[in-house]
Amino acid sequence: MKSLESWWWPKRPARIPRARTSGLLAGVGAALFGVSAVLLKIGTLGWDKSLFRRLNEVPAAAASVLTPLSRLFLPAGIITAVALIVVYVLARNRSILPVAAGAAAAGVAWLLAHVAKAIADRPRPYQVMADAVLRQQPAHGTSFPSSHTAVTLAVAIALVPFLARPLAATGIGYAVLAGWSRMYLGVHYPLDVLGGAGIGMAAAGVILLALRTLLRRAGRAANGHNGTTEVQAPGAGADPRRGRKSRRSGPGRPLHRAKASEGQHVRWGRAGPPRRASSRWWR
Repeated sequence: MKSLESWWWPKRPARIPRARTSGLLAGVGAALFGVSAVLLKIGTLGWDKSLFRRLNEVPAAAASVLTPLSRLFLPAGIITAVALIVVYVLARNRSILPVAAGAAAAGVAWLLAHVAKAIADRPRPYQVMADAVLRQQPAHGTSFPSSHTAVTLAVAIALVPFLARPLAATGIGYAVLAGWSRMYLGVHYPLDVLGGAGIGMAAAGVILLALRTLLRRAGRAANGHNGTTEVQAPGAGADPRRGRKSRRSGPGRPLHRAKASEGQHVRWGRAGPPRRASSRWWR
């Protein structure tokens, strides 16, 4: 039991956005999906079909490059990318919590997307447009919203707190390109992708809120006043080289500073002067 618990909490501080930021993300996602659903309901779709044709019907020279690229965003490519990310977050954080967060985000996004599909019941582009180019096997289910976009974006955002910044940006970029590929392959309209993106953002925002609550209740939330707080799980303050708690975060080990008046030298402890929290969305 102790071994299982040690693999639950991440060994690195998680860069969890503040509750206001996560709530805003979820709200913007819900609004984006709502606007997309209203546009579909009232039938304002002329721009949607026109943009689809621009993204789907490309010159042969461009298609020779874009078609192999789009294969990276088919189910096999997405599964491969997810498997690589799982291995990375397990090795980097030595924790299954990021994997659980990604799985929860994927499950919520998938469920919401398929409920919306059943209600909207919109045909696929290649089923109603004679000039649509289908570049994959016919897809199952209805068109609105794009569940691939919803799930991919939800997972990418939910894993941001546990990834290095360059890899987090790469994950978001991969999710955006996954949405583009659904239009290029001929299985979704742009409005479907926007609706799926809204669901993904909303699902990820809810998961980030849950993560923040979980880690704060563990009693390891850092005090911060900016957009992001580094939340430290139980045991994450241990010094891996010496097997003891770090001087920076351990209880009973405040920074030592000699009393000094103006002009005198100030001596800090081994941890150095206190660091200011970053004000960026993630550190």
